[in-house]
Amino acid sequence: MNTVKSVYYGWGTLIVAGGGAYFFAKRSINAERAAKAEAEHQKRLRQYNLEQQHITSPSSSSSSQAAPRSVTSELGKKGWSEGGVGAGEAGKPSQEASSDPAPTRHAPEDEEGVVREKSKYEASDVFRSRKGDRFS
Repeated sequence: MNTVKSVYYGWGTLIVAGGGAYFFAKRSINAERAAKAEAEHQKRLRQYNLEQQHITSPSSSSSSQAAPRSVTSELGKKGWSEGGVGAGEAGKPSQEASSDPAPTRHAPEDEEGVVREKSKYEASDVFRSRKGDRFS
């Protein structure tokens, strides 16, 4: 038979055990995250060093073959700024929209045509639902 003391004792041990498990789990998760972040940092550092090494001393063994350039130098040549906002055509969506490569409809010839014209996203006929039971 459970007494008040045994219920309190049971809940107390459950709370202490849960708190201890939480503490150790949190510590191991944080250690794994730190290790993963350090490995990612080392990987990026190695990649950066390889890029810098290739930029400063390109290989002279194959002079006929064009040496690949780094992504950052290519973006710099195309006019991209540090913030990521482009100065090229990709940074101007309003200008891109006006140069649609394949318009689907011709421009209307008169005012009535402008009024009657539907956009290319509108349906050509009105939607009519089918009458009756849909399960029959």
